[in-house]
Amino acid sequence: MKVVGGPEIVAIDEGPVVLGLPEFPLGARVPHVWNRQEVYVPSFGIAKYAVTTGEVLTFAEKTGYPVDERLSNDSRFRDPRSPAAFVSWIDATRYAQWLSRISGKRYRLVRDAEFEKASRGGLTGRRYPWGDEDPAGRCDFNNPDGSPKRVGSFPPNAYGLHDMAGSMWSWCEECFDEVAAPDRAKMCYDETLIKDTRLNAVCRGGSYKTADPAVLFCACRHEDPVDGRFDCIGFRLALDID
Repeated sequence: MKVVGGPEIVAIDEGPVVLGLPEFPLGARVPHVWNRQEVYVPSFGIAKYAVTTGEVLTFAEKTGYPVDERLSNDSRFRDPRSPAAFVSWIDATRYAQWLSRISGKRYRLVRDAEFEKASRGGLTGRRYPWGDEDPAGRCDFNNPDGSPKRVGSFPPNAYGLHDMAGSMWSWCEECFDEVAAPDRAKMCYDETLIKDTRLNAVCRGGSYKTADPAVLFCACRHEDPVDGRFDCIGFRLALDID
């Protein structure tokens, strides 16, 4: 379905999903180890693409919301079809609320288990959204000094979703500690004002800057402060389906 003024949404059927497969690889340079867990996920809709720079700038223009000026000034994100960056979890939530108001649809951020289920595209236990094949040529990664490619530059997974690995980390709705216990959030930076790591939100998917392929695994879960505006974290919208 296509909402006028909103993203193209792919409906994902309700059902169980096994998170945390395959097992955490030895030697991976990832702060958080994942574990196997089976959960039930109700039906939901998820955007085919991440929210773009152009869409966030349109939001700012129409509402006066104070987006990070780097989104307009950084040449890496000049293309309006590049995935939006420099958006905090707070910014992403405000965008979803605004779009909900003008469209009448219940947009929100993707939830943690939803993201992994959608990323897997119906595949069980595979490393990546496309299977176990090497990520080279299949997603946007390992380019720390470059810029992200336009959304949809690589083929979608079996659910028709683009860039579920690489491109841009995606904020998820929940706090990390809500979904990853007994693991705990620990990321804290000088440039962010909120220092209580218990509030850190989940990030999923890796980015164009990711070097370690393990970070691109569907099972990989990260976290960052909710007020952090980084050049490698954006967001994707979800939609409640009755």
